[in-house]
Amino acid sequence: MRSVKAAVLAATMIGTFSIAQVPASAAPVGIQASYGGTTIDLGKGWKDAQVCAEFAVGDVRCFRTPQDFAATSGEFGIAAAEDCKYTWVCLWENIDHTGRRLQWNASGTKKLADWGFRDQASSAALHRPQSGATLVNYVTALPDQHAYLAANGIYSDFRSFGWNDKADEIQVG
Repeated sequence: MRSVKAAVLAATMIGTFSIAQVPASAAPVGIQASYGGTTIDLGKGWKDAQVCAEFAVGDVRCFRTPQDFAATSGEFGIAAAEDCKYTWVCLWENIDHTGRRLQWNASGTKKLADWGFRDQASSAALHRPQSGATLVNYVTALPDQHAYLAANGIYSDFRSFGWNDKADEIQVG
């Protein structure tokens, strides 16, 4: 009986000492997305992707061009607000719906740092008939600021209401 206890204790100790630490650089920072047959961490960067989309919770895919996205989704516009199809909420990094595009088809709170998009949104389109979205700007020592985006809204320039490159979070309804 003593030898069994000693073996269990030894196995426990060996197991404890054999646990390897994951380097900080390898630990996930943000949302994991499939891109070109690999997985990328959007919190660390988008590589050369121009469109990243959450099709459903946990199903995030990135594409090199809007055309690559269209080939997968079967939806295509002119690389502008029209690219944000029915039921989607879309943000662009530049005004007039240009630059990188981040979009969701799943409701929920999205912390934009996890998506590599914090303080980078400059225009939006919401093609949802019943629910809009709320942008949140985290402000230290003050209440967070909120900007409400209406369902079926097209916002080509966040500067018009003082929100260019300020969004830290989006709450998709």
